[in-house]
Amino acid sequence: DLGAYAHQDIPFERLVEELNPVRSMARNPLFQVMLTAGNVPETRWELPGLQVEPVPSMTAPPAHFDLSLTLGERRAADGSPAGLEGGILYAADLFDETTAQALAARLTRVLEQVAENARIRLSEIDVLGPQERSAVVEAWNATSRPQAAGTVLDHFDAWVRSTPDALAVRCGSAALSYGELEGRANR
Repeated sequence: DLGAYAHQDIPFERLVEELNPVRSMARNPLFQVMLTAGNVPETRWELPGLQVEPVPSMTAPPAHFDLSLTLGERRAADGSPAGLEGGILYAADLFDETTAQALAARLTRVLEQVAENARIRLSEIDVLGPQERSAVVEAWNATSRPQAAGTVLDHFDAWVRSTPDALAVRCGSAALSYGELEGRANR
């Protein structure tokens, strides 16, 4: 990172030209996700006889990357820290609003845990909420199925009886049906 700071003023277009990555109209040539964190306080202009304040944009700019997350420090009237604010821009052909909101909720959850305990280990940070964790750990992994009675050999014998000519095993150009495999195994 420190080495990169020496070149931070190089225009992005020149960087792309120098690196000459494989180009695709479907994606940005170097990265698809951008995180910007700003901690520069908002500038207040005080001009005699004139009141100046920032005017928020009425429309969101187009997403230049697949996903772009911007965070900035908020300050109280006295200049003390007052939390973070941020926004997410996303390519609508890759993400929908629900997905973007879920990503924002996960990031918020992580930041809250780190703010609460600056010494927390990465392995202790819970990215998922209770419902998501239940879905991932329990529902998606509910793979138990009733087991048929009998041994592996019983099941193999049933396959031999019901489909003796079906392909059982192949190795390179050699192939054996269930009947042939049983015949060789019983020799």
